[in-house]
Amino acid sequence: MPKSRKEFEHNMHLLSKRAENGQLHLNISSRRSIKGLMNARYAPNRRVNLHTVDEMARLMANTVANVMQIKEFKTDENGKE
Repeated sequence: MPKSRKEFEHNMHLLSKRAENGQLHLNISSRRSIKGLMNARYAPNRRVNLHTVDEMARLMANTVANVMQIKEFKTDENGKE
């Protein structure tokens, strides 16, 4: 759970990068998630417009960030990937 707007925006940018790189795979049953991601808007200075982010997009962004942290922790713990 992000503690600040800055952390949440970081999570949203991680999610968008993963989607752009093809690292995010959604199936057709995730229609609400896809709709929530498509409706999220950014200001010209790349700030996230919080009024356009719905619950599904928020949950997905935070989940992706948590999974990435877990993978980094395991990598650091094992000393390898």
